[in-house]
Amino acid sequence: MALTELQLPTKTNFYRKLQTVASRMDNLMRDWENIAEFIGFVDASDLDAMGVPSGDVRTHLLNLRTSMNELVAYFKGESTSQTVIPADVVDKIRSM
Repeated sequence: MALTELQLPTKTNFYRKLQTVASRMDNLMRDWENIAEFIGFVDASDLDAMGVPSGDVRTHLLNLRTSMNELVAYFKGESTSQTVIPADVVDKIRSM
């Protein structure tokens, strides 16, 4: 269904929204890349010091790093392979 003339944004507004979304996406990918890199530097002793229990929580953190790296690689056009499902990883992290 097409938008009516009343629903259509002006061209300037439309381009501004597109630019805003594109900038957010670029910034988000950069943030994900940085967070994934940080998680990669965290070792078992760091997690022990923070009181993070071993087992599933650590597995979820590694899967989160993998997921973020894969999304960033896809965004940059470096890869199209996927080893984890980001939605599943995010749901498990949110429910920790």
